[in-house]
Amino acid sequence: MAMGVAGDLVQQHYEILTDREDSWKPVRTAHMGAAGLTTGVLTHYWYILVDVFIPGSSLRCIIKKVLYDQILFSPINLTVYFGTVAILEGSTKHLKDELLEKGKKIYTAEWIVWPPAQFINFYLLPLRYRVLFDNFISFGFDIYSPYVKYRCKLKNEVVIDES
Repeated sequence: MAMGVAGDLVQQHYEILTDREDSWKPVRTAHMGAAGLTTGVLTHYWYILVDVFIPGSSLRCIIKKVLYDQILFSPINLTVYFGTVAILEGSTKHLKDELLEKGKKIYTAEWIVWPPAQFINFYLLPLRYRVLFDNFISFGFDIYSPYVKYRCKLKNEVVIDES
């Protein structure tokens, strides 16, 4: 939760400094915190489940863990992230479009960052440190995700120029 709040605060501060926004939006920050809480809890139990079903630390096991994490878990995690925010904002009718367009942007970025990070996470770290390491790496995504969520427009959204 704290990481989602911190990431959104950094992103909003940047938006204010670059004159994209006039002021801080505390409700948005609360939504990012709630999304961080739901995805954080999910991630914690995911790591436990992965170790139960793919025990060991051989190279073969680690590759399986990384691939399952990226191919199976990441889309679920993104669905929970966007779903949590959509429910809180009362905007579930746009959830599918957000997942397909905005989720794809985040998912693409995840393919660059997460496989090497998760290799380190699964290969070198004991289970009790994985969520902490994950949070460290996730902080970048906690800044990037609100940018994608709130600054990137959907294809079917009309942008009105108020100048």
